[in-house]
Amino acid sequence: MDLDTFIITAFCLIDDMLKEILANRRLRQRGPMPLLADSEVLTMEVVGEYLELSKDKAIYDYFRRHYSHLFPAMAKVHRTTFTRQAANLREVKRHIWQRLLQDIPKDEGVHIVDSMPIAVCEFPRANRHKLFREWATYGHASTEKGLFYGFRLHSLVALPGVIVGFVLAPAHIQDTEVVASLVNGQQGLILGDRNYWSPRLREEL
Repeated sequence: MDLDTFIITAFCLIDDMLKEILANRRLRQRGPMPLLADSEVLTMEVVGEYLELSKDKAIYDYFRRHYSHLFPAMAKVHRTTFTRQAANLREVKRHIWQRLLQDIPKDEGVHIVDSMPIAVCEFPRANRHKLFREWATYGHASTEKGLFYGFRLHSLVALPGVIVGFVLAPAHIQDTEVVASLVNGQQGLILGDRNYWSPRLREEL
């Protein structure tokens, strides 16, 4: 499948699910309608992440430069407007994710739990960084050469690699403290590395 076909397929799938999710409620109560359809913004985010364009600016620039023929309204939309619209769709994204989980084949008898550091800035700038100051904390990660400032993303993955749950926590929170909220009633075998070693947790689960 070429990229154009992939984008169109993703758009059709997202647009259909969005209509299903919003069948009995309005997404916006007031204000003008955006120039870009919500399904267009979500499609660009999904495809952008697939292309490893991890920042909103990179996704915006890529699709404005290369795919204005599929998203003609991009020429009239400012980057901050695009970013704000994408952020405001976070609850819709959660519903779409939950809807997709119903159809994705997975072995729910075996799960893997793990976490990864998410730094919000370079470590030397941490004491001056204002963004996320109320939530971000210091933590340790071998992949970040020691200390970092930010969060840890804790994920629960079902075989063969389907994310079925996640929690974003301040960096200082230990992995063992998050497992209970991640598991949330799941049955079967849960595998974790040595960061999850805890006789108490094993007994509780």
